[in-house]
Amino acid sequence: MKQFISRIILVAFCATATVPAFAAEAKIAVIQMKKVFEGYWKTKKAEAGIKDEATRLEQRVQSMTEERQKLIEQHQRMTRAADDPALSATEREKRKKSAEAKLLEIREIEKAVQEFDQRARTQLGEQRKNLTEKLVAEISDAVSAKAKIQGFTLVIDSSGMTGPSQPVIVFFTGKDDLTDVIIKDLNETDPDKTSSPKKVEPKK
Repeated sequence: MKQFISRIILVAFCATATVPAFAAEAKIAVIQMKKVFEGYWKTKKAEAGIKDEATRLEQRVQSMTEERQKLIEQHQRMTRAADDPALSATEREKRKKSAEAKLLEIREIEKAVQEFDQRARTQLGEQRKNLTEKLVAEISDAVSAKAKIQGFTLVIDSSGMTGPSQPVIVFFTGKDDLTDVIIKDLNETDPDKTSSPKKVEPKK
């Protein structure tokens, strides 16, 4: 992605250097996609939802872990009871088998905890990935619409969100930065904001 955009910039630069008419028409804007993404109300709502889901899953893992601990304590008591010399050989053997069965139960719940934790992590990861892709697509559509209205020929992400960790552009004057205006436009669709009652000015 970075190489692709760099080539676009190079082509645009060469064109502006050789064709004055194109230079006069070309209009490039810069946007910080990372800042827009974090400032979008839908992102904040999605993050809150994922956080709630993560808390619910963590509580489930904690509950299963506590259940496992209770079984371990039961197994320890059963093992000690099976070693009681006052018992008959038959009774000791019976209690040892019960302790062995409890140990199998412990191993089963340990496996269940590990599998549940892995599924939960995968589920949250996929959920976050899908939400991110959906929101980035919405933001990109908003940027495209704004760019067409304002007559920009190219909008470049300076935050590096669309590529590796390094920014696509490391320096710009700050002119024609759409970041704040895009955040404002996106947040105009926030139902909590639009449905809030207007303040009534007290009568003088």
